Amino acid sequence: MKNVCLLLALMFITVISKAQKNVILNITHKLGSSAFAFNQTGQNNLSQEFKITRVDYYISGIRIIHDGGVETPVPDKYILAKGSAAIAEPLGAFNVTNVEGIKFSIGVETPVNNADPSLQPAGHPLSFQTPSMHWGWSAGYRFVALEGKAGSGFNTTFELHGLGNDNYFQQTVMVAGVSTGGAISINLDADYTQALKDINVSSGPIAHGINAEDLTVLQNFRTHVFKPASGTTAIEDLNKIDKYIAVFPNPAKDKLTILQLDRSNTVKTVQVTDLMGRVHLVTTLKQHDVLPLASLPRGAYILRFYEGVKSMGSKKIVLQ
Repeated sequence: MKNVCLLLALMFITVISKAQKNVILNITHKLGSSAFAFNQTGQNNLSQEFKITRVDYYISGIRIIHDGGVETPVPDKYILAKGSAAIAEPLGAFNVTNVEGIKFSIGVETPVNNADPSLQPAGHPLSFQTPSMHWGWSAGYRFVALEGKAGSGFNTTFELHGLGNDNYFQQTVMVAGVSTGGAISINLDADYTQALKDINVSSGPIAHGINAEDLTVLQNFRTHVFKPASGTTAIEDLNKIDKYIAVFPNPAKDKLTILQLDRSNTVKTVQVTDLMGRVHLVTTLKQHDVLPLASLPRGAYILRFYEGVKSMGSKKIVLQ
C-alpha cells in the first residue's frame, strides 16, 4: 500500500512538473523605430529633438495573463530596467499553456516603497544604487529617472524623476507569448520617445516629484511606452469570442449552454480544458448546444473555440 501511495505521489509530481513552463520577460529598448542608445537623437510628438543620458525605472506588481484570461501573480519580483542593458528576466515556472499578456506597474508598491533600502541584500534591485534610485524613506524610490539634453545645440538639461505612492499605476499589454521548448517568452518593446510625449523638453524641465512633468512621464510609461515587440502578435480583444458566442450560466453546475449569436460565424468546435491544459471534452457546435459537465471535478476550466485548427478565442468558466 505504501508503495502504491509513493507511486501515485511521484506520478502527481511528474504531471505538475511537466505542466509548468518557465516564463521570461524580454524588453527591447527603442527610440522610435530604432534601437535605443544613449546620446542618440530622438524627437517627441512636439517635434522637439532630445538626447537621453539616463533612463532607469522599476517594474513590479507583475501578473501573467494566460489561458483565457486567467491571471497569475509573480510574487516579490522587482526589475530595475536601465536603457543601456537589454532585459531578459526569468519570472519563474508556472502552470500555463498559452500566455496572452502581462500586467505590471512602473515603480514600487506601498509599503515596500517606504521601507528601509539598507535592509535589502547587496545586488537586490531595491538596495542602494549608483546613481541613486531612492529619494528617502518618506518619499520612497524613484519610479522613473529620465534625464537628457534638448534645446538649441542640445545645451539644455532636463531631469524627470517620477515617484509617489499615488502614482503607482498598473498597465496591461496584451501580447501572445512565444513558446520555445519548455519556456514561454513575453516580448515587449519600450519606446522612450513616447516617455516624453507632450513634455516641453526644450524648456529644460527639472521635476523631481509627483505632480508636474514627473507625473506626465509616469503616465506616459503607463499608456504609451510599452507595446508588443516587433514580430509578435498583439491580442487586441481577449474576449472577442463574446461577440459570437453566449455561454451561460457561469458559474455552472451540471450543464452549460452555448448559444451562437451570429448564424454566419465560423466557430465549429469547442474544447474544454482545465487550467493545466488537460483536455476533458471536445464537441462540435450547433446553433444551440448544452454541454454535460456533471462528470467533471468542481473548479475552473477554459472553453477554447475553433474553426478547424484556427483558434477563435477562449473563455473561462467555473463549475460549482
